[in-house]
Amino acid sequence: MRVIAGLARGHKLVAPEGDTTRPPLDRQKEALFSMLADTVIGANVLDLYAGSASMGIEALSRGAKQAVFVDLSEAAVAAAKANLAHTKLTDKARVTRENVVTFLEREAVLGSVYDLIFLDPPFRIDVNDLAAVFEVLRNGNLVADEGLLVLRLQSKIAPPERPGFREVKNRAYGDSRLLFYRPFGR
Repeated sequence: MRVIAGLARGHKLVAPEGDTTRPPLDRQKEALFSMLADTVIGANVLDLYAGSASMGIEALSRGAKQAVFVDLSEAAVAAAKANLAHTKLTDKARVTRENVVTFLEREAVLGSVYDLIFLDPPFRIDVNDLAAVFEVLRNGNLVADEGLLVLRLQSKIAPPERPGFREVKNRAYGDSRLLFYRPFGR
């Protein structure tokens, strides 16, 4: 696993030990960022279920303004911090060890808004838990008017209910797929 393009191109990233995270394959990440193109430049990024922080680090490397990484796993947070230090992107990042919904509820109260949100939960996550994430994102107005949310799910899992968001793209890659959403009415 490595950073594919930008300032930190070629830097190798470490993954947390254990089987709770599943970093995206380089080809998946390359395809994703090819589709995102210039959307990343200057974006405020939120990387939920961050794991190794691979997605958010790629965004920072390609010109994102800042990124927040959230994961409940102590091993994931340690890997994210190590990867940010290794890529010299720590000054543009904040890493939080916290439940995703709890974090989002607090961010909503603070009035935070994100341009690009990566949702890369463990494959064994309950779809109802993901639906709760979408609900807090919508109710908390955490997604910018032209914001984009990218969900990576196992191919055989149906996406969660997501009122307030419309699907704009759906691409399969091996045993997973990338789903792109924008807020309705914006």
